[in-house]
Amino acid sequence: MKSNEVLQREVQEAIKSEPLLHPAEIGVIVKEAIVTLTGDVDSLVKKKEALHAAKKIKGIAAIVDEIKVFIEKSAVISDQKIAEQVVSTFNENHIIPKKAVCITVESGWVTLDGILPWNFQRDIAAELVENQKGIAGVTNNIKLRRETFHPVEKELLEKALQRHWALDLDEINIEVAGATVQLSGIVGSIFQKEEAEKIAYKTPGVIKVINHLKVNLEQPYLC
Repeated sequence: MKSNEVLQREVQEAIKSEPLLHPAEIGVIVKEAIVTLTGDVDSLVKKKEALHAAKKIKGIAAIVDEIKVFIEKSAVISDQKIAEQVVSTFNENHIIPKKAVCITVESGWVTLDGILPWNFQRDIAAELVENQKGIAGVTNNIKLRRETFHPVEKELLEKALQRHWALDLDEINIEVAGATVQLSGIVGSIFQKEEAEKIAYKTPGVIKVINHLKVNLEQPYLC
């Protein structure tokens, strides 16, 4: 198992390699393989990039997010303006059904509610907001529901997981019950755990994914 010092150095190097980030913006504290990220950034996109960089490091048990999005006064946008930006962006998007998402803005924080048929649409909805200027944070409360039932093909999901360069299908167990998929087994990083869940959600017919995958800090890693 990697020492705290090694993990800290690797996370710092990963953050340094991200073009949007400045190493001085993000503090990295590691204790018992738990990484705490601290600091102030001027956009939600930067915060997301820092978290993504840390998740890809092998041997991390968990990440504590203490990064704050600090918008300078000169760059502060009113909630009205943010709402107008988000509504305009959603209207121009052809993947999210019109009027399917309810948008609430309070002190720069955007909350999304509504019902969509696919998880990738829910993810895109959040990304559309995160890329807007002046956003302090996003809460994605969008739920999934399909009008027509499509039986989940376990074999299709297995093949999709097998194709992913970072995943070992032999270490992942899949259980299907109706429109729900449960994942269990062992992976080597938080990134792998999240990638497996994303793939499961893209499988036709899947409405809910229960992710019980565990990050084993001592297993051989694929990524």
